[in-house]
Amino acid sequence: MEADLEERINYHFKNTDLLQRALFHRSRANEERQKQKICKDQDALRTLGDAVLKTILCDLLMRSGYETKGEITIMKSAIEKRPFLAELGRSFGLQNEILVGEGARMQKHNEEPNVIAETLEAIIGAMYLDGGYGSAQKAVSGWYELYREEMLKG
Repeated sequence: MEADLEERINYHFKNTDLLQRALFHRSRANEERQKQKICKDQDALRTLGDAVLKTILCDLLMRSGYETKGEITIMKSAIEKRPFLAELGRSFGLQNEILVGEGARMQKHNEEPNVIAETLEAIIGAMYLDGGYGSAQKAVSGWYELYREEMLKG
């Protein structure tokens, strides 16, 4: 299933453990810890992914003709918001890949926009650790290609 996801996000992990961790929601990690299993959830990767995403988007916007801090900030805030990221994540079928705990699964937490958006950020962080900034930038830039016309300065 991970190979299918890698195709959809257009990134192939050298270290698939990073992708697995990016998909591992806190609710699932908490359940595993109760069983005395050591596991890492996506939280740290989300933090890294958020920072990498901001950098990639600033770069894309500057290359699209945005030159002032105000212009970049306004446009970046529109394309990095959680609803937009959730829409992007849904386009990859991410809601079907997120590993949530049993209770969270029954309540369909994996389908919540916030959870999808946070998982996408974790995947970006995992891509950065796996292949560096250039690899993450290439994949994420491709995701935003559909929105390039909106980003071009008119």
